[in-house]
Amino acid sequence: MTTAPTPLPATVRVAIGTASGARVSEHFGHATRFEIWDVSAEGSRHVETRNTRPACGSGCDRADEAMDASVALVADCRAVVVSRLGECAINRLTRLGILAFETDDTVDDTLRQLGRFDGLFATETAA
Repeated sequence: MTTAPTPLPATVRVAIGTASGARVSEHFGHATRFEIWDVSAEGSRHVETRNTRPACGSGCDRADEAMDASVALVADCRAVVVSRLGECAINRLTRLGILAFETDDTVDDTLRQLGRFDGLFATETAA
């Protein structure tokens, strides 16, 4: 009798708003970059840095366009972690099924906590 190979751990993509790379420090609407990570219960791996134009403060006629661009930039992520998040961003992210978290912890601590959060790896099923 052969044993089936051990399945690979579930991995999800996460966007973290950080100015320094060390601490979660960016408000979603003010972020100029997101660090993208693949996160699993066994650890995390930095994938890339994505630069963006801040959505807040970009002028009334361009604010929606800039917010849409920021949301589109992280649309392939399961979660976004930032220091602050406004209702406008939360609504847009939620419509895409993206979890949104606020913290001011270090990036390392945040990644460890996310790796232990079962809700990050849960998949929604149609009712």
